[in-house]
Amino acid sequence: MVTRPEQEYAWWQKALIKAKIWQPPHRTLHHVVRDMERPVPPPVTGAYGNRIVTATRRRLVPQHGDDQR
Repeated sequence: MVTRPEQEYAWWQKALIKAKIWQPPHRTLHHVVRDMERPVPPPVTGAYGNRIVTATRRRLVPQHGDDQR
């Protein structure tokens, strides 16, 4: 059930809103999510993590000078 925004305020705030003296700050779900604490990123899983090891990995297409390594 969706509640109207006026129901979240005190009686004096509702009176100010009705008299059009005060406007509550505009906050949508976007604002709430934006201000939330960010989750911790998961650990990197894989053989080498974020590193790409090219020294030990064979190339798919042989290059000139590969046999000298």
